[in-house]
Amino acid sequence: MDDEIKVYQKRYVTASDIAMFLEAEIYGDNVQIKTVKSINDVSENALVFSKEKVESELLNNIGRACFIVSDLPDVIGNNTFIIVENPRLAFAKTLSKFFVEKNTPGIGKYSVIHSTAKIADSVIIGNGCSIGQNVEIGDHTEIRNNVVITDGVKIGRHCLIKSNSVVGEEGFGFECEEDGVPIRIPHLGSVEIGDFVEIGNFTTIARGTLKNTVIHSHVKIDNLVHIAHNCIIGEKSMIIACAEVSGSSIVGEKCWLGVGCSTMQKIRLGDNCLIGIGAVVLKDVPSGATMAGNPAKIIRMLD
Repeated sequence: MDDEIKVYQKRYVTASDIAMFLEAEIYGDNVQIKTVKSINDVSENALVFSKEKVESELLNNIGRACFIVSDLPDVIGNNTFIIVENPRLAFAKTLSKFFVEKNTPGIGKYSVIHSTAKIADSVIIGNGCSIGQNVEIGDHTEIRNNVVITDGVKIGRHCLIKSNSVVGEEGFGFECEEDGVPIRIPHLGSVEIGDFVEIGNFTTIARGTLKNTVIHSHVKIDNLVHIAHNCIIGEKSMIIACAEVSGSSIVGEKCWLGVGCSTMQKIRLGDNCLIGIGAVVLKDVPSGATMAGNPAKIIRMLD
């Protein structure tokens, strides 16, 4: 299809197919969708979205495109407009439904899976993975290449763990002899991961010392993140690249931890907190706080 983005269906998708999927109103011709483009690169038979009202000047130069928008423009022409409340969200859902190839469940080459592991039939496991004793992996979860999942880890449904991540190895915990020789503290817990969780490339999640490290449902963790032992990450929180959450810290629901931020151990973040890029959190954070700086300070609160 040259430079077009492939539609993974038996036939091309139409604008009405997308409107029906989104349960949205549709205006204009029922155009056929052959590719997806940005609003600055829109072409015939392309699907695009715009958070702003589409200008008439743009529509004068293009035809038979499908726009996902929140407001109708002054001119429709022979284009199609699908009206939704959040165009970017609707566009993301549409791409996932119609433009992402669905992989076939199965186990890749050179993966080693312990005989006691319980893996749902719909799970996808990539090449070179290691799955330990008594691991449980729920329906429609995908484990990509070279992932290590150690003994006792439980992973829910519809999760994605990207390549080269490690889930369930011991955390960093030592106590020193009188002469300063460090003695490792055994980590006897494991890791529990809820449903619809995403874990990025080269991310590590350490097992708990006595209790489990817990990642609740709908949490999204970016690449190169470290979650230390005994941490609890609340539902729908997002942790962005190179962030670090120290041992026994608790992150509330719907929090956003920015690029390269870090916490002291045993820190508690309330719900709906935003931790800025590179912030260093040294004390507990109340719900609704936006923190920035080193050391991090509250710069505003949600109403």
